[in-house]
Amino acid sequence: MARRFNEEEREYIKDKLMTAGREWFGKFGLKKTSVEELTKAVGIAQGSFYIFYGSKEELYFEIMEQEEARIRKAMEEKLNNNGPMTKLKLREFLGEAFRAADESVFVKQMHEDGVLEMVLRKLPKEKLEQNFTGDKDALLPSILKWQEQGLIVKANPETLVSMIRALFTLTLHRKEIGEHQFDATLQLMLDVIVEGLVSMANS
Repeated sequence: MARRFNEEEREYIKDKLMTAGREWFGKFGLKKTSVEELTKAVGIAQGSFYIFYGSKEELYFEIMEQEEARIRKAMEEKLNNNGPMTKLKLREFLGEAFRAADESVFVKQMHEDGVLEMVLRKLPKEKLEQNFTGDKDALLPSILKWQEQGLIVKANPETLVSMIRALFTLTLHRKEIGEHQFDATLQLMLDVIVEGLVSMANS
């Protein structure tokens, strides 16, 4: 039977699990890391892991969300310190945001066969919904601002959020697109999307 932890202990152990998860998942990936290895690294019983997470996939996803938050914060700082948005700056912004996500070791691991399916299969539905809401809340203010400036088309802002999210899922389909064509495909899609958003606003 897993022991009980007080609030201070729970906070400390959860932080240690996040640190151990970053190290083990970062080195060996989701498939090759076991709950036993994670709990040994933290110094708790294997059964105690499930006080904090329903599965190792939930821990992995929480680390992924931290990565997304880090990238979002960096990109928001860039937006806030880069003056008025222009068509060229919008193209550069989306390209840099994509590169930052693609350089994350955890995003790269999602390319591995079956990893995305493992995470989605074990993840509670509400966690996925929270993740989508977080992305929407982060992007909507900028999209509304660009629309008010007349820079981009005044389509449904939430639809524009979904379009940008769809663009970022390209990184999960490198194999299907083909490594030799992936970068060129991405660059062309960025050009077409930005050109469309801007030209439709001025038509």
